[in-house]
Amino acid sequence: MRKKVLDVAEDAFQARGYHASSIGDLMAAADVSGGALHHHFPTKKALALAVIDERVAAAVEETWIAPVLAAASDREGVRAVFEAVAAQLEQQGFVRGCPLN
Repeated sequence: MRKKVLDVAEDAFQARGYHASSIGDLMAAADVSGGALHHHFPTKKALALAVIDERVAAAVEETWIAPVLAAASDREGVRAVFEAVAAQLEQQGFVRGCPLN
């Protein structure tokens, strides 16, 4: 159930933003009760911090930090990151919001 709530929250925060995603919307999308949601995440802020810690941090590390550190120079690393992000956007055909939004 915790994973399901994190999945729903991650998608909602990225698609609509933190402020536009109400606890009620998240509960409905995850098909969980308020008690079940609050058992794992006592507040919306706690849920958002869990999304950042458990989902977004790893993605940022993989997508941005590791390629820059592995490159011969910072400039080459940043260029490689932007080229990879651009290729991914072209492949998926749409743009989602920033995962840290």
